[in-house]
Amino acid sequence: MTNVLEIIVEPNIRRRRGRAPLSEKKRAAALFRVWHSVREMIEEAERLGDGELVHFLAVSQLLVEERVTTLTSGVAAFATVDTSLPN
Repeated sequence: MTNVLEIIVEPNIRRRRGRAPLSEKKRAAALFRVWHSVREMIEEAERLGDGELVHFLAVSQLLVEERVTTLTSGVAAFATVDTSLPN
């Protein structure tokens, strides 16, 4: 005898309102929280010994740092770096 699990997905009838863009101060605070959350996840992945997850989260953390750099300095993060040569 097999058990069959049936999942019924109904469309969400609520509509989301368009959000106003965040102020610079709120955007900085949100990125600060994201960065620290990713840091905590990296520590947990290290504790679990999952190297692949640590790598993925570290790349995510670098992307958040790049966004912060771009927003705060007004210059693209890698605009002044010669990226034509490989490592």
